[in-house]
Amino acid sequence: MSIPKIKKLIIKNFGCIGNDPISVDIDKIVILVGANNTGKSTILRAYEAVTDNLKLDLSDFHNNQVNSNYLPTIELHSIITNENKPGDEWCLAIENTDHFLVREKWTWDSPNKDPSRVGFNVNLNRYAEDSDKEKQPWGMQNKAKSKRPKPHRVSTFDSPEVQALAIKSLLKSILDDQIKEFKLEESEKTSYQLILDSLIDLRDKIKQDQESEIEQLENSANEIISRIFPNHNLKIVAPPSEKEIKIDLLGDEFEVKMGHVNGEIFPLEKQGSGSRRTALWTILKLLADKGYKAKITSSKSVSQHEQLGSNSAHILLLDEPEVSLHPTAITTARDVLYSLPKSENWQIMIATHSPNFIDLSKDHTTVIRVEKNITDGIETTTLFSPEQTQLDHDDKENLKLINLFDSHISHAFFGGKILVVEGDTEYAAFNYIREFESRNGNQNYDDLNIIRARGKVTVASMMKVLNHFQNKYYVLHDSDTPTCQSRKLNKQLSTPKNKIYDIVEITNPAWTNNNKIKNQMGGNCKVVASLINFEHAYFSEDISTNKPEHCISKIKSIPEKYNLIKQLLDALLDQNEAALPEGAVQWSNISELEALIPKVILQDEAGPA
Repeated sequence: MSIPKIKKLIIKNFGCIGNDPISVDIDKIVILVGANNTGKSTILRAYEAVTDNLKLDLSDFHNNQVNSNYLPTIELHSIITNENKPGDEWCLAIENTDHFLVREKWTWDSPNKDPSRVGFNVNLNRYAEDSDKEKQPWGMQNKAKSKRPKPHRVSTFDSPEVQALAIKSLLKSILDDQIKEFKLEESEKTSYQLILDSLIDLRDKIKQDQESEIEQLENSANEIISRIFPNHNLKIVAPPSEKEIKIDLLGDEFEVKMGHVNGEIFPLEKQGSGSRRTALWTILKLLADKGYKAKITSSKSVSQHEQLGSNSAHILLLDEPEVSLHPTAITTARDVLYSLPKSENWQIMIATHSPNFIDLSKDHTTVIRVEKNITDGIETTTLFSPEQTQLDHDDKENLKLINLFDSHISHAFFGGKILVVEGDTEYAAFNYIREFESRNGNQNYDDLNIIRARGKVTVASMMKVLNHFQNKYYVLHDSDTPTCQSRKLNKQLSTPKNKIYDIVEITNPAWTNNNKIKNQMGGNCKVVASLINFEHAYFSEDISTNKPEHCISKIKSIPEKYNLIKQLLDALLDQNEAALPEGAVQWSNISELEALIPKVILQDEAGPA
């Protein structure tokens, strides 16, 4: 990797973030989740503030107050290579790589003033101080800025006119550069430079032609000056002109429009906010790859863009990209954004309220929850990181399947109680109870997220992810039986037209998958098995079709069954001091399940008492 990357942000006393610092680990793709007003947008602005060395408004100071003991401070940890490393005193070698970690810290002591920046000296094991000879990696800010990924931010509430202006300015800049670089094949100079040379010649010729007129003006003036100030004269000096001549050959050359193919199209600023912002980050990305960055500003007197120089590393900062997008467009936008970091020069940080923007099957994706604690302080929790979770190929495939079948999997990242169930029947039953109880004023289940795994192997993969949440979660799965019956072709008795099968007993693959669940058990989960399966355990029947519909029909029409499934749900969630009903068992060892199955089978064979 020859392109710099951002590894970590540490923020305190900035915006809604107080003196207790928060730490944000940054991978290729970072998804920030959490409730409103918990600091997600503040994190995006913090990154922008340090990489662009921004001056802060008073509103960026915590509690809108300037307190010398609680000044806004942001640390940035960057991964650097030999090609762009600063002096050795700033570089901590990363083991088994040719990369280095460089740490910098920005502090703002007043609004509307440039921040101070210091580096972490690895030889002294501390940040630089005033008495140190060298204080900053790469020296002055402009040079240092060129060594870090460039931020490109698209905010939720940027005005349509400003967003469209930024795009037009970038497009115009590219055309303007192409005009300046164009040259005829036989010419050594560009056509633009030849025009400039002719204008310079014209300026010099006019100045020469005006020398006699200026001399006459000077003599006439001195006749008056000498009378008022004896022995004084006035001299009009015209030194060679050094002022650069610039030609703006372009007016408003571009109007960006959108609409249906072969249909009517309208200006971008007239589009809905979802379409407009998607167009903006798309063009920002493409033009950034060409070396340009937009400046989101409403002032037409300020340049709407800047050239990025040789550094081709970028980070796209997106605030709620799902706003005003249709659900199908959200999924597509997610996939497009996740594909950007495939080219090594991009990182992406997204603040979102949409579970659809989380895809656990993608490598280098970190999910961070931003939330307020009981004292209203801001905290961050890394909920998911492939580096820590160590998902294998099968886990990723399992999670892809969950996402296809049930997009609600990602709701787990947004807080609340998390219950993983194996099948559709229990998923339908528990959802019915949650909705029925809510309609009747019971709010105990309002924060419950039910994840439907659709298979025991997938239950284990989801547990592997949830183990990194550090929060309690709950699991209900079918125990199945150690053995099962299977049909085996009897080759001796079978003919091409008449297949004969023997019924044989085999090891049940579903039973062996209980070991995968056992391997993921830890102190933060409660795992309960329905003996044999959900229908058998609580309805004393085994049906093969329309299981969810059959179950809902039973709990709607038979109060005892409703109460039984509600008791199961309460016991799973440790609510209302409920005990697990008969047919459910909390287990931690395969032998516990194995000892119970024969008893259940014997009860079935004995029939009702």
